[in-house]
Amino acid sequence: MENNSQEQLNNLFNPQVEEIKNTPTYTDYRPSAAKGKNGTYQAIIRFVPWWGDPKHGSIREKWSCFLVDPLTEKGRGVDCPSSIGQPSILQDMYFKCKNSDNALLNSKKDIFSRRHVFAALIQVIKDEQNPDLEGKIIPWKFGVKIYDKLQAELKPMIGEKHDPFDILTGKAFALIITKVSGFNNYDNSKFLDKQIPLLMPNESGQLAPISTTTDKQSVFDFVKSDSPDLPEFHDFKPWDQTIHDYVNQVITQVTGVATTPSNYAAASNANTADKAGTVVESGITSSNLNLDDLTTPEVANDPLAGLDLPDLSAPSTDGGITGDLDDVLKNL
Repeated sequence: MENNSQEQLNNLFNPQVEEIKNTPTYTDYRPSAAKGKNGTYQAIIRFVPWWGDPKHGSIREKWSCFLVDPLTEKGRGVDCPSSIGQPSILQDMYFKCKNSDNALLNSKKDIFSRRHVFAALIQVIKDEQNPDLEGKIIPWKFGVKIYDKLQAELKPMIGEKHDPFDILTGKAFALIITKVSGFNNYDNSKFLDKQIPLLMPNESGQLAPISTTTDKQSVFDFVKSDSPDLPEFHDFKPWDQTIHDYVNQVITQVTGVATTPSNYAAASNANTADKAGTVVESGITSSNLNLDDLTTPEVANDPLAGLDLPDLSAPSTDGGITGDLDDVLKNL
């Protein structure tokens, strides 16, 4: 005990504190043109079904609004209640601003605009920007363009349909993100011709493609244990008091009507300000607003090292990607 005390005493006066080595923790896939080489992000991924409901739950969707406070110019994502069929003050405010004869309020309608957001599980096959992600199953949020590409495979206008989520015959997806007019653009991304099975650890612990002879239970157990909870990750989150207060705060800044924080349920029966601008007694609701009256790893140890990323930037006649995954798959 005395030796321990002496050691603690010595360490106190000569701590030699060690540096904490942070290991990146990836909660979801966040590729962007800004993170790519020379302004272009390139990767090869494949879609993975959600084990909890592969048929109906592998693509999640909701409506979301990135709500920016015009005073602070800071914003936060807010799930729109319309995602679950509930009345939405965000939608109400958008249309009230849009239909207003007040030009200033009309110009602020996009503050309340919502967008369709989707999510699915993917397995990263090759990503030179984030090699630590290769082989991992992670969730990815995406917009309408990627969703349309999925739907074009599942329900093509011409040709045979293909299920990108099939763990044996799903095609690889070449992800190419460029920046157009300041935004990420996914036009050149598309499914490649080659099918690529799910990768999972073999008996040696290295990632290898599954086959028709792979034990189905072992595949299920792998996907279940290595997949995040997709609904928990993406589905509509009920508003807490913080969200209610923030939405009210933004409405206050947009309309010029002062409110005291309240939740949406309580605000639905609240009194609003009169035309003279009297401060209301509780939170603002869109139904009470007449906006017209308001102012305003080392390669040797890397089992995926043989998956050479093909030249995805080569020009093609349709402006998209040329080639397939032969070069990528030959060393699997």
